[in-house]
Amino acid sequence: MSGPTASTGSNEPLCLSVEASSTLLPVEFKNAVAPGPAPGTLTVFKGDDGCLPGTSLTTRDTTTIDPATGSSSMARVSFTASGSERFYRMRLFNSAVSAASFVMSVAETTLFSPAWSTNGNFETYYSFQNTTGATLNGSLRLLDPAGATVATMPVVVPPGATAGLNTATLGVTRNRVGTARFTHDGPPGAFIVEAAIANFALSRPYIQPVKFTAVREGR
Repeated sequence: MSGPTASTGSNEPLCLSVEASSTLLPVEFKNAVAPGPAPGTLTVFKGDDGCLPGTSLTTRDTTTIDPATGSSSMARVSFTASGSERFYRMRLFNSAVSAASFVMSVAETTLFSPAWSTNGNFETYYSFQNTTGATLNGSLRLLDPAGATVATMPVVVPPGATAGLNTATLGVTRNRVGTARFTHDGPPGAFIVEAAIANFALSRPYIQPVKFTAVREGR
C-alpha cells in the first residue's frame, strides 16, 4: 500500500486480517521519499488485545537485517500470529516536525512442503540456509494428512550458516507421512530451505527432492 501520509505528532491506525495462527508476518513501513527518516515508530497489536492501549504481541525489529537497504528510512518488524482473534492492528506514530508519506508492505514468510515420509526405511531430510547477516530463529512443524501436528523442532541458525534436521532426529515414528511448515523471524527471503525423502538402506540409495517454498511471500 502506498500514498498514505502520517501527520506530525499523529498515530496512524491500520488493520490487518490474519488467515491462520502460527504464521510469520513481516510488516514494513518505508518513507516514500528517499533518502528520508523512518516514517514513525511502529507498534503491532494482537487481535486478542481488543482496544487496549498496550500490546501483548512480541515482535522482532528486523530493520537492520538483510535486505537492509535504506534501513534508516523504514520501520520493519516481524511477528508470529497467535490467538483466537484474526484482526490485528498496527499503529504508526510520527514524532517528526513534518508529515511523512509512507509505503506499507506485509508478507507471509511461512514456507510450505507438500510431503514427508518415514515409510519403511525412508527418512526425510531438511537443510536451512540463513541468507542474512543476523542470527535467525525458526520452527519446523510436521503435520499428518489431517493437519494435526506430529512433531516440532526449533531451529536457530547463525548469520550465513546452514542447519540440518531429519525425521530421525525429530523422533518421528515409522510409517508416517504428511506435510511440513517452517516459520522464522527474519524478513522475506531470509531462508533457503531444501528437503528430500531418502532411503540409504538400498544398495543404490534413493533420494527424492521435495519442494519447500514460501508460496505466499510475494503476495
